[in-house]
Amino acid sequence: MRRSRLDHHAEMTGHQERWLMQAGPPGDRWYATASSFIPEALVAAINTAITDPAPVIRYGYDLNRLPPQATATPVKPPVPTPLDVRRAQAANAPSTAASPPISARLVVPAPRPPTTPQVPRPGRSR
Repeated sequence: MRRSRLDHHAEMTGHQERWLMQAGPPGDRWYATASSFIPEALVAAINTAITDPAPVIRYGYDLNRLPPQATATPVKPPVPTPLDVRRAQAANAPSTAASPPISARLVVPAPRPPTTPQVPRPGRSR
């Protein structure tokens, strides 16, 4: 944390930061910055999250970029429940709803003709 007075413009353009958080080995380091306007409780929550030793789920390209110290454990997808199956069937089923009656359909009014500009009458000023 920088305790000195910081220039607001430099903070917002990324040239200075009030808070700098880093994790990882040199050369493959992750970092985040926060300005003076970030509440300290949020900075504390970020620090808690990045230091949490619990496993993190990663997908696709992220798996190729893991540092050598990381271990990857494949996770099997959960078995769908009967409710999941019914929801999927309902989502893929053709619609059985009847079309709404004509009186319930959206009516778009016809556009109004442009109004003619009012010309000031002679002898009067606005």
